[in-house]
Amino acid sequence: MKTLIPILFLLASCATPKETEPAKLERISYISSADNLERDFFLYLPKDYHLQDNWPLLLFLHGNGERGNGKEDLDYVLKHGPLYETWIQKRDLPFIIIAPQLHMFDKGEVGYIKNRTRDEIPRRLDEGVPPRNPKFRSSEKMTGIKGNSSLPVGERGLPMGWPEVEKDLINMLEKVIGAYRVNEKRLYLTGLSYGGFGTWYLGSKYAEYFAAINPIVGYGHPKLMGPIAEHKLPVWAFAGGRDNAVPVQYFYAGMNKLEKLGHPDVRFTVEEDMGHDVWTRVYAGEDIYNWLLQFEK
Repeated sequence: MKTLIPILFLLASCATPKETEPAKLERISYISSADNLERDFFLYLPKDYHLQDNWPLLLFLHGNGERGNGKEDLDYVLKHGPLYETWIQKRDLPFIIIAPQLHMFDKGEVGYIKNRTRDEIPRRLDEGVPPRNPKFRSSEKMTGIKGNSSLPVGERGLPMGWPEVEKDLINMLEKVIGAYRVNEKRLYLTGLSYGGFGTWYLGSKYAEYFAAINPIVGYGHPKLMGPIAEHKLPVWAFAGGRDNAVPVQYFYAGMNKLEKLGHPDVRFTVEEDMGHDVWTRVYAGEDIYNWLLQFEK
């Protein structure tokens, strides 16, 4: 018995513990089908990526203010969304995240894009995390608004948006699925504002790809709802009750069409006290990530 104890101690000391691997943010190059130029997209790999074979994948589509050339402008994508939460706020969200940058197209003269500076880009700190930006202030009162089916935009959403690069987005998904440890049954799609419109569009055109979608402050056109209902693609949409940029009244036509088509899993949340920046609350919370992770194809 005395000789057994040193042997057991030796075996225990020789066991190799599983090492903790920090989260990584990679830049992946590709040639865009929109202009045949090289661009990059962000790829976030969660902590201990190497210890798991089947990671859920989340494709994030940003808003109008974060457009750019996909190279030195790419860091603007860090301003909002799940990439801000994971990389800047250092939250341990269990997703591989693809975060591309929409081309500038003809939007470079829009005031809030033309006048932006790199000082607005949040920085990942060596120690701790930076304070969150305050909510946008809105002077609008909370009020119930009836639906309006006379939608100001068509099924492709706002002009020069994500549908212009849908081929790029699908190519990114397929590239990452082929090269990384992705669970193909757990592909999720989310986006804010321009990216909310893009989420509806891409979710409709490729309903068979995704396990669930989360469009924020961008409504879906009723013409997009057929494939979403047919594939029973779970939807949780968000609007702001005080949003003057994308008023809540335009959301109801698409949401009601989904229910009319018999979709069994439609969720629609109106943050009545918020304006356009509903994404700050949604992505900073836990609910949307937990909800997405319930679903597999």
